[in-house]
Amino acid sequence: MPTSTGMALFRHPHLIRGIVHTPHGAFAINRGFADLPEDIGEALGWHRSETSVTSTSPGRETTASVPVTRDRIDVH
Repeated sequence: MPTSTGMALFRHPHLIRGIVHTPHGAFAINRGFADLPEDIGEALGWHRSETSVTSTSPGRETTASVPVTRDRIDVH
């Protein structure tokens, strides 16, 4: 297994939620994002998220800020 250089948030190409099993291990996907070691995410070809991952205490989930648009559509 490659030596890890740190953790980063990566977007899975098509899954939104669940667990993905790779040759490097199993990773939880939540809202399309997974917290992976940088070298594994890059080796899988996943796109890195623009947000940075902050260290959290064990047992806490890492969340990502996703911009929300509140466009209104006039249906009349």
